[in-house]
Amino acid sequence: MAKKGGFLLGAVIGGTAAAIAALLLAPKSGKELRDELAAQADDFLDMASDYTDMAKEKSAELTDIAKEKAQDLSQQAGDLAGSVKNKVNHTADDAENESEDILLTLKEQSEDLSQRFKKSADELKKPVNHMNETVKDASEDILIDVKDHAAKAGQTVNEGLDEAKPVAKESKELADMAKEDVKSAKEELKTTLTDGEK
Repeated sequence: MAKKGGFLLGAVIGGTAAAIAALLLAPKSGKELRDELAAQADDFLDMASDYTDMAKEKSAELTDIAKEKAQDLSQQAGDLAGSVKNKVNHTADDAENESEDILLTLKEQSEDLSQRFKKSADELKKPVNHMNETVKDASEDILIDVKDHAAKAGQTVNEGLDEAKPVAKESKELADMAKEDVKSAKEELKTTLTDGEK
């Protein structure tokens, strides 16, 4: 945007310099030529002001879109972190409970070790397998949550891009209009100066 603003400022300054040069060098003298040049200078200034205002407006729109999407992404990241933390805490609690059950079973079974060794081994396999399943299920849940949140974040970024594209397109169209207006104004000034020399 600064490049286009610099172009517009240069066009206005160039137009003003051309108007002053025309006043000083034109064989046509009098109030009529000065009035025409003053009117054209005012038109240049008005046009530059209008395009500056439009550029600021489009810049503000793009900034608002970026801020909104940044907030959405931040919220989604916070939701994911909370979900993962809850699942990890829940899994840790389940694992702790399972390990307490295992220790209790070991204590009970150790009293009659010689007679119940095989039975103890089989009974220990069940809680250990159950604990392994609990950890596996929690890991799968966490992985699913991470994938879902990543998809949502990608969707949010795509929505932001979709919202920003029309604004960027409008800005380009405004810049093209500004170029055409400056070109027309330049031709008009040139015609005025040429008519003034005749």
